[in-house]
Amino acid sequence: MRFILLLGIILWHVTGQAQEITLPDETQINVEVVEAVGKPVARLLWLPSEYGLLAQERALAERLAQRGVESWLPQLFEAYFLSPSPSAVKAIPDESVHALLRQARAEGVPVYVVGTDRGAILALKAWQGVQQAGPMRHGALLLINPNLYVATPKPGAEAAYWPEAGRLNAPVYVFQAELSPWRWRLDELLAQLTRGGSHVFVHLLAEVRDRFYFRADANQTEQQAARLFPQQIARAMALLTPWITQPRPLPPAQAREQVQVPNAQAGKTATLMAYDGPPYPPLRLETLDGRMLAMEDLRGKVVLVNFWASWCPPCVHEMPSMAALKQALKARPFEILAINLAEDRSTIEAFLQEHPVNFPVLLDPSGTAVKRWRVFAYPSSYLLDKQGRIRYAAFGALDWHGREARALIETLLAE
Repeated sequence: MRFILLLGIILWHVTGQAQEITLPDETQINVEVVEAVGKPVARLLWLPSEYGLLAQERALAERLAQRGVESWLPQLFEAYFLSPSPSAVKAIPDESVHALLRQARAEGVPVYVVGTDRGAILALKAWQGVQQAGPMRHGALLLINPNLYVATPKPGAEAAYWPEAGRLNAPVYVFQAELSPWRWRLDELLAQLTRGGSHVFVHLLAEVRDRFYFRADANQTEQQAARLFPQQIARAMALLTPWITQPRPLPPAQAREQVQVPNAQAGKTATLMAYDGPPYPPLRLETLDGRMLAMEDLRGKVVLVNFWASWCPPCVHEMPSMAALKQALKARPFEILAINLAEDRSTIEAFLQEHPVNFPVLLDPSGTAVKRWRVFAYPSSYLLDKQGRIRYAAFGALDWHGREARALIETLLAE
């Protein structure tokens, strides 16, 4: 069952204390505890993401303490002598997050497990590990911009989800930034999370990017959203209250399942890779000047299809090199199509006033092309030959006027 919500803090300071938890393998984990003001009504177990446990998360915990919420912030990376990174998240033993959740639940206070970005998989593992011993009650998962992919897929490939995502039975509240390619994959995420019986609520955070509450380049909208975030977390916990009293067993058919991590090859790279995915999907979109443009109209030309947004700094960074490339090849059978991610016309036009381009800008207000072309990161680019076949692709910004890109384009032009 799924629910879609569009929902929206107080500045205090609460001193914390530390406790030490010893695991069955004798590993000792230091846990920073931000105590609630008064008797705790709930407890948050903040599991680290690939960015580690952040000062901004401690600040969120301090604000929530004023609402009677106690927070535990375990130093998992330090316990295993790891530096925060995506690979380090995968290296944390499952038993450690199981033990932390068991300890957090020991006093009978409702426990909400928080997982951010790639740390969301730790939240799922913690829940399911404890659930193996019997039905779970008085708890839920809070997932912030969850990244439950095993790895960023190669261009054109579908993403593989961690198996735990499909065997979850829990109350789940997902905070998803609107200005994110993952926002267009919420249906897929919900399909995964609800397979095992989970009740999933989604809160779309308007006009902010991933990591909005700890970005070094946060804009005014994101800074305001960060100030409101503790209040929104508290509301999420209140909304989940009726759901956490229901006993949640591990789905019977999957309780004995041995979880295997699917093979996945990371494809997020700022270099052009040979493309071996499916043929390009249909593309027919309106240009900024009101024309309809389809890929079939460009047969006989080499075409660079670029997915971008004005709020994406790497996208902005590569635009001048794309314009220089188009100028250099203006007499050749070559075209660039810049597909914008669902921004309104006025925003795009204001951006182009400051960053003029010499190629068509296409509108994709419903994210149709983003989904069909399997775009998982911004910017993403696809290089098509004269027959309309995708030959190369890249996730990330490139120097399109540089030697490597020009050499590949010249090869396609010569065919």
